[in-house]
Amino acid sequence: MERSSIWLFSRLTAVLGALCAAGCAHDPADVPRSGPQELPVCFEMTVPGFHTPVTRSIDGDGGEAAVRSVDLLIFDDSSPARLIRSLKTDDLTQGGAGPDYKVEYRLDLPADPDAGLVVVVANASDEVDAALAEHPPGAEKQAVLEALKFAVAPDGDGTYKWNVSTPGFAPIPMYGEVAVSGICPGMKVSGIRLMRMLARIDVENEVAGDIFRLERIHLVNYRTGGFIAPAWDPATGALLREGDPGHPYSTNDDPRIPGDAGKPGTDAAQEYPYDQPGNTPGARLAGTIYTCEADKGAPPADPAGRVCLVLEGSYRGAVSFYRIDFTAPGEADPGSSGARIMPLYRNHRYIVSVTAAEGPGYATFGEAVAAATVLSNLKTSLLVVDLDGINEIVFDGQYFMGVETRTVDLPWGAARKLIHRVSSDYHGGWRAEVLDPDAHTWLRLAGDAEIASGTDINRSGLAVEVTPLEAPVAVPDYVSGRIVFTAGRLRDTLTVRRTTIAELFARSNVVLRAGAPTFAVTREENLSIPAWSQGVFFKWGSLLAVAPSGNPYDPGLHVVFNPSSSLDPSGWGDSLAGWDRIPYAHPNFGFDGPAPSDSDADAFRDYRDGAGYDADAGVGDICRYVSGRTEWTRGRWRMPTSAEQSQLYEETRGLRVSSGDFRNITATFDGLPDGTSDPVSGLFAGGNVTVSTAADPDNRGVPPDGTLFLPVSGHRYPNGHGSVVHIGAYGYYWSATPYTTYSVDYLFLSNYGFDFYDADRSYGYSVRCIRDY
Repeated sequence: MERSSIWLFSRLTAVLGALCAAGCAHDPADVPRSGPQELPVCFEMTVPGFHTPVTRSIDGDGGEAAVRSVDLLIFDDSSPARLIRSLKTDDLTQGGAGPDYKVEYRLDLPADPDAGLVVVVANASDEVDAALAEHPPGAEKQAVLEALKFAVAPDGDGTYKWNVSTPGFAPIPMYGEVAVSGICPGMKVSGIRLMRMLARIDVENEVAGDIFRLERIHLVNYRTGGFIAPAWDPATGALLREGDPGHPYSTNDDPRIPGDAGKPGTDAAQEYPYDQPGNTPGARLAGTIYTCEADKGAPPADPAGRVCLVLEGSYRGAVSFYRIDFTAPGEADPGSSGARIMPLYRNHRYIVSVTAAEGPGYATFGEAVAAATVLSNLKTSLLVVDLDGINEIVFDGQYFMGVETRTVDLPWGAARKLIHRVSSDYHGGWRAEVLDPDAHTWLRLAGDAEIASGTDINRSGLAVEVTPLEAPVAVPDYVSGRIVFTAGRLRDTLTVRRTTIAELFARSNVVLRAGAPTFAVTREENLSIPAWSQGVFFKWGSLLAVAPSGNPYDPGLHVVFNPSSSLDPSGWGDSLAGWDRIPYAHPNFGFDGPAPSDSDADAFRDYRDGAGYDADAGVGDICRYVSGRTEWTRGRWRMPTSAEQSQLYEETRGLRVSSGDFRNITATFDGLPDGTSDPVSGLFAGGNVTVSTAADPDNRGVPPDGTLFLPVSGHRYPNGHGSVVHIGAYGYYWSATPYTTYSVDYLFLSNYGFDFYDADRSYGYSVRCIRDY
């Protein structure tokens, strides 16, 4: 296909079934804020976990994932977010054990376009009531989270054991949240993953009883309470992610612990009996020891205040006590006898295995607690599993194996090398095999192998190679290949699906909701952000959004979103010099991206150590910025490459399926600066498009699966100080692919269909994101 270039001082002259789209989308003035609604909002939560076939613990009763009550807190999308309202329900439907646990409930809610975040607190209704009594609607999120605390009540023996008796166990408090783009009756809010506020400790003795018989397990220096929510930014309430400063789970820092969370002394150590009959190794004590997050103790060299286990038993007939600290790989803490001390974190599982007994322990419990060294005659191994990163789990009655996902979607033409993360407490050999390899020559293991094997899968993960596959003329729903993975008696299957690339694109352009950029990912989200939404404009590689509408050739800057605290567009003025001060991916603003190469190049892939953006500089991939926000729970997204835009065109099979008359309505268009207005015209794209797609007018707002609607939103000229033009007539969509040193590939839409050009980076164009597969 031929291509053309657009440069400064030149003008191009080349010739998504909605249930309540009308009531929830677009103009806040038209949205009903109260009154009866016919359709409830459906909420779906997931509790990662699995069923352990034991009967004397809450795990055996499915209780580790039990949800008895739910409190719903709805915040707006400001920063910091402010509480709009709260609701409470115990009318829940919870699925049984399996790959995970699903919890669904329905609530009658009025439409609210200002809703930006839904927080779910499970099994802590009284604690939520106490927090909200001091923090009514209007309270900032960080203040609400600070007040959401849970204290474990002492039991009959004066300790603070978690009640795991069945029946009658205490369900574990959990927290989850998900970003939304408004709330509309009839919509489904999914993607809420609940995180348990407790840590779990399992212990097993692999040593024969005639050498060392384990009789009791003591938990010492534990905490009696904690925050219900995981770590957050104290200034905004935004949850911290891995890699963020202050995020404890990846840095081995202490978790945040309430000041009133006590730490009982050795007199209140929790005691758990361990059953090891005969002279054989003992079974694992699983799903019995649950405790709040605990710090390492300050200083780490002081063992007296450090959380630990003391194992009590008989070594060759003599009573012995052994102190077991929680340690992690890495540089040793000062004074800790060569160990790096680890705190106890929420939603983590600590599996302590006694592997050898080489001598006696301490004569008394007190001596073991006071021991200043982590060295011991009792050899142990510790497996730490972060259940927040393990979504799908299988269990064989003794060992478990967890993976991030069981299904990976890749478009037909893509080639990828993947590392499939696997965690297991089985440390023996593993084997992976591509099923029916002759029929799926595009799916292989590392080194183009059909079979692979090794030991200790935790270290390396499973390397998978996917080569391009040409899509058939009539695109089916999916073509799938499978890899079966076994470790001991554990068996799981990874399915790799080849799908249309349209299914990987977002379902709307980037718009603003409550002042922040976002976009629709699901059909339900198209109810509040329809596919026809014009979207805001961006210079290429800019994080500053400019309004997509105004008077014809209006010379104002109209910066409507700025993520940087060090930039102040209000003083830039409306001149060309002002437009030139808007940062974007250009050497003048410190962006030294890769040189132009091929059509599948992603200029932001390695920018800022792989983050893809620099919020303070205002430069980077806006899709990576949006999906990098803590409250975003719908996966990683990025700007598409030019090759992916071309694949979308090819997938449409040359069809020109349009809606509207492609009339230039810039002069009369009274659009909103947040990009949620309708520019009337646009094109459908994707493998499932047919000539009849445009016949149903609702498809413009909520397209069928595998179909996109791309509005012709116009753009802003740099030479006219940011003049807005061509609304309703032409559409311009940035790619992430440089064409020359100063120009970038983009997708062009008109009444004649799709075309591909390159333009100077300083134009203001629309952005349609794609999932980072």
